[in-house]
Amino acid sequence: MATHAQPGPASLSTVQLRNRMILSARRIITEHWPRVDRCPICGSGWPCPPTETAYGYLATLGQDGWAPPQRAGSRR
Repeated sequence: MATHAQPGPASLSTVQLRNRMILSARRIITEHWPRVDRCPICGSGWPCPPTETAYGYLATLGQDGWAPPQRAGSRR
């Protein structure tokens, strides 16, 4: 069995786990951010189910208005 360099979730504090989940939700939103009203990952209309779940989690923390920063060179 392979050993992993990162600690498992059981060894994280509550704050560390919360922070990781926030980063994961933001990453999902960033990766699934729409291009011309469609998700580039799922291909479905906006918002796609993974994004709705990520925004739902952030909403429980009072961060429901979060949006990824504008990418350099992607002005519309």
